[in-house]
Amino acid sequence: MKQLSRKRLSWRHPDLLFWLCFIALNAILFLPTFLLNWPETDRIRLDGSLLRHPLHTLFEVFLWRDYPDPFRVNLELPILLALWVNVAWVRRGLYRLLVMAVYFVTLVYYLYESVMLSIYRVDPVFYNHYFLIKDGLAFLLDHLNLPASVYLLAALAVVAAVAAVVWAMRVLVDWKIPDQLSRGSRIFLGGLAAAVCLSAVTYRTVLADPRMVVSSVTFKLEKNITASLALYHNITSFDDSEAREAYDYRGFHLARKPNIYLIFVESYGSVLYKRPDWREAYLKLLDEMGATLTKDGFHMASALSTSPTWGGGSWLAYTSALFGLRIDTHPQYLSFLDRYQAEAPRYPDLGAYLRGQGYYYLWVTSLAVELKDSQWEQYKTFYGVDRWLRYRDLHYNGLHYGWGPAPPDQYVLGYARDVALKDVDQPLLLFYITQNSHYPWLPLPEIADSWEALNVASDAGDPVAEEVTDHQVRRQNYLDAIHYQLDMLTGFMQQHAGEDAIFVLVGDHQPPRVSRRADTYDTPVHIVSRDAKFIANLRPYGLEPGLVVADETAALRHEGLYSLLVRALVQTYGETPSHLPAYLPAGVVPPDWISAESGESATH
Repeated sequence: MKQLSRKRLSWRHPDLLFWLCFIALNAILFLPTFLLNWPETDRIRLDGSLLRHPLHTLFEVFLWRDYPDPFRVNLELPILLALWVNVAWVRRGLYRLLVMAVYFVTLVYYLYESVMLSIYRVDPVFYNHYFLIKDGLAFLLDHLNLPASVYLLAALAVVAAVAAVVWAMRVLVDWKIPDQLSRGSRIFLGGLAAAVCLSAVTYRTVLADPRMVVSSVTFKLEKNITASLALYHNITSFDDSEAREAYDYRGFHLARKPNIYLIFVESYGSVLYKRPDWREAYLKLLDEMGATLTKDGFHMASALSTSPTWGGGSWLAYTSALFGLRIDTHPQYLSFLDRYQAEAPRYPDLGAYLRGQGYYYLWVTSLAVELKDSQWEQYKTFYGVDRWLRYRDLHYNGLHYGWGPAPPDQYVLGYARDVALKDVDQPLLLFYITQNSHYPWLPLPEIADSWEALNVASDAGDPVAEEVTDHQVRRQNYLDAIHYQLDMLTGFMQQHAGEDAIFVLVGDHQPPRVSRRADTYDTPVHIVSRDAKFIANLRPYGLEPGLVVADETAALRHEGLYSLLVRALVQTYGETPSHLPAYLPAGVVPPDWISAESGESATH
């Protein structure tokens, strides 16, 4: 048995084969992050800049690069292999199995890290992403609507990839490799191991950062576990007394109560300002939208606001805005969802304040795939709404589009306002997050003259959303989706031009697949009303007149929108407008509250 386990393979060119396998296995670790960000990434520029800025170029090549690429070195792999080929006693026992096990653990972790960094733009934290995967994976698979053949091909590809990796690993830790490798290869491998060890000693505090050229799974795991423990402590020790004090608005009564439409626009990100072709088309669209609304007597104020999430996790964005508290991890959200149910006192959020002023709170969800009634009831209690309008309540028989899939947003908003609320004799707070600009941004519905005209079935069935591989086509699809949303919302506001209403349009997060980490977490915010005084009262807080933002530095944060809106409402419509609640730009920040944005305790 021992002889079988030590079967020796003879390689014709052992040095070449060894280094090819080493380079391939090392590059595979970094390839997912590179591919998930392609082509929205920078490159190493080995041109004339090497002569003009030699130190900066060398720094990028050997130490730190802000953009992903596969030309990096894993710390553990060369150290383990250097011991294997240079130290005879380690070739006893199960060392080769240890090397393979460490590599596969590293590969799995790097895949996980690449998804978190590329799609959600957050550092990997086990405690956070366990709940996110547990709750979200099944939901995601249900909504992808992929045929079984796709899953079969994916499974076969995974099996083939694992087999190739196993074969390459067997080459590196073959029993005969130490004898067949040349002395030069063994010395070079030992030198590489010494170099990465020196890097570990010198840069220990940042070696877990994915921007380091030398990358260590050991340091990454240490950082992840530390952050997970801190997040767990953060959640279990949360005290809402500071929030209750800060958002105690019982003394601030409204004499006039305009309807409020709080609409989060899916994937509406500030990246639209950051690409020359998008910027030109986007500014033109905003100018046309602004001219149309101005003609109908509307006034507008806009700014950029920093969202707590990137590329997904819309519920974190709108809950942070409603609660006036930065909630940027799924476990934080779940802890709130469990805590603020019927038997517990309500959290003092925006909905609770406005309901206390006599508002009717309607929440609209349009996804065709529904949750259990018990889950809907839990969400209804959590957000404290008067009525939760679900897909089944929309009486929709027309075509469905994109993610979800879902009816056209024009239909949903029209039905909610004109049908569901026709017998409500109270001022209105309506919340909706749009669906038709959700990835993959196609197919898009048409904008009809009336929302009722969209409720027509078709013998051809729903249009199919196919995955787009061409990046330029994907970029155009995203721009088209935003164009649709802003055109649709302009029409919706026009239809209610005579209504005493405030329209608050907020981007939830940057769009995935067509933006990158350097684009920040900022999203546009537009507040529209026919009341010029209300809009003017917003400007001291960084909102600019109109829909275009000249200053592309975020003036707001999502968690600050709650106190901002209440302050502006009281200042404009309050019984005692001279007595105003405080504006909290960063919301309430309880002691030791951990922010995923920085990975550190937040402070006031």
